[in-house]
Amino acid sequence: MPYVERITRAGKTIEVERYFTSRYKKQGIKRGDKVKPTTEQQQKINTRQAERKLRILINANFGYGDYHLVLDYIRRKGEPPRTKEQMRQDMDIFLRECRKEYKKAGIEFKYIHVMEIGDKGARHHHLVINQIDTKILQQCWYKAYEGHNRVKVFPLDDSGNYADLAAYLIKYTDKHRKEEDGALQGKRWNSSKNLVRPVPEIRIISDRQWFKAEPRAIKGYYVDKDSISKGVHSPEYYGYGYFRYTLVKLEGEGG
Repeated sequence: MPYVERITRAGKTIEVERYFTSRYKKQGIKRGDKVKPTTEQQQKINTRQAERKLRILINANFGYGDYHLVLDYIRRKGEPPRTKEQMRQDMDIFLRECRKEYKKAGIEFKYIHVMEIGDKGARHHHLVINQIDTKILQQCWYKAYEGHNRVKVFPLDDSGNYADLAAYLIKYTDKHRKEEDGALQGKRWNSSKNLVRPVPEIRIISDRQWFKAEPRAIKGYYVDKDSISKGVHSPEYYGYGYFRYTLVKLEGEGG
């Protein structure tokens, strides 16, 4: 049961991960018994895996000038808050209107969507969406929830590395899953079907290669120091080690 190296290229980033796995069996070594994680441990594992998947999805499909979009509801006095079902219906209309407008503009519409109900009950929709005139987005939201709404637009930076945004969005999905009412959506997020979904390269490495593991920059990339993580994962990796870091393309580099 060896260590493996998983390399995932997503936009301007390359994620490098080395970890123990039971999927591949070395000759002469018996498969170990898997330790069942506690509920709390499993939640941490799920959150970490969800962050990784969302981070890679955003990095692979969005970039400088695209938007982190927040759609708000402004309630009138005495008006009841939108239910989860109503919020989903509002989003269906918003996405339908966006598809029409993007098509008119000759732009392929791409999005990732997360729903949120804040601690004080405020309703929001978070989207990562490709660039278009913000007035069009305002009009689409007005059609979905006429009269009292607000659009907040946060342009993505040029780093190509949106790990913080992915973690921010996953935080809300975690919060709702722990509550009595459960998840606001069937999945942690919904997305358009036309997104690029990178396939990682996986290779078996030796124990010696694992123990020598250090973050290493390659030509045209730098190591994101905040992404470096090394330690022992139990029970996810049977008490064995893990090591990961992210490479980010240097400004001005081609490709």
